[in-house]
Amino acid sequence: MRHIERTIDSIDYVLRGFIGACLILVMFIIFFDVVGRYAFNSPISWVYDIVAIYFLNAILYLMASETLRSGSHLALDLQVRLLPQRVWSLLQGAAWLAVAAVLALACWQIGGAAIRSLIAGEVHPGLYEWPVWLEKGIVAFGLALLVVRIGLRLTRFCLTGADARVFHTEDAHDAGALPPAALGEAAGGGRAR
Repeated sequence: MRHIERTIDSIDYVLRGFIGACLILVMFIIFFDVVGRYAFNSPISWVYDIVAIYFLNAILYLMASETLRSGSHLALDLQVRLLPQRVWSLLQGAAWLAVAAVLALACWQIGGAAIRSLIAGEVHPGLYEWPVWLEKGIVAFGLALLVVRIGLRLTRFCLTGADARVFHTEDAHDAGALPPAALGEAAGGGRAR
């Protein structure tokens, strides 16, 4: 299991660099479009399409797994003092299982749509015919990485006897290294992410 986690971490590391380069490229493209539009009355006609169709999807979906790994996502802290720690841990496991199931279904549907789009040669209508399969493929790949990461955390959750710390540490495969005192803070002491 640790080998799979390291592989996913490596993929996320590469994607993090790729997305960083994409963000810089988007800034330059938009800068030159704005200069062209307002200084020379000659905007770049494909800017909106390529940024909205491809770059935004890549930035949002290809970073989802890395965002979960690093804990950089928005989180809601709940104080659940009435529930026993064990019950709260099991509820977190059930919630993550539900999230993984929904995301896996979405990944399956979007991935299938991407393949059908590729076979059909589907393109976005407009001045430039941008392929639809690439847009859907980016989303499906990002969701697949996220589902694998959640699945790994759920597996570790089961292997650690329903220890919910695996859902809340920055690097979930090192959750077992947390001291026992951190259990109340990270797993059942009311902190949910």
